Amino acid sequence: MPDHIMEVLNGGILRGFFEKLSTFTKYCLGLLIIPVVVLCTSGYGECGDGRLDESFILHMAARNATKAGIYKRAIERYRRLITKYPHILDARKELAWVLVKTGRLEEAMKEYQEVIKVKPNDVPALRGLLDVLRRLKRKDRLLDILERLVSLVPDDRDLRVELAVELHNRGMYLEAEKHLIVLLGEDE
Repeated sequence: MPDHIMEVLNGGILRGFFEKLSTFTKYCLGLLIIPVVVLCTSGYGECGDGRLDESFILHMAARNATKAGIYKRAIERYRRLITKYPHILDARKELAWVLVKTGRLEEAMKEYQEVIKVKPNDVPALRGLLDVLRRLKRKDRLLDILERLVSLVPDDRDLRVELAVELHNRGMYLEAEKHLIVLLGEDE
């Protein structure tokens, strides 16, 4: 490991802690710390001249309004952000969440669908869409979304149970059985 990394790991406030670590552990920590240092010094959220990027400020302001419970202002800010920077998919997902919170389910569904058009395997967007479809009592796409989610996150037992129940309730017992076997840890 480079000497300057070892100096950082062995110096400063955590000196005693790092001195007790093995060389291998220090090396692994160094590998973890380097990307963090790069991110912190790379100017993320800054314009080329060192000023904060407008998208960063607008996104932070929208999140702040959401956390403050000022949903109308949050929605306005998210819409401005998405209009200017449509590639920021997190903003769409966050806007969808606020829209759900305010009961604007159709609009929330559209936002989740926009994310899924760009990133078909975006698990949080698929989960959000699943929630909206349930609230709207639209069962037509539930099964499709649940199957996609289970294929993307096969170890999520809750999703697998939801899928098994949905299949069972639709009379698709053999398909439900496959998921129940997995949940119970039984051999096929």
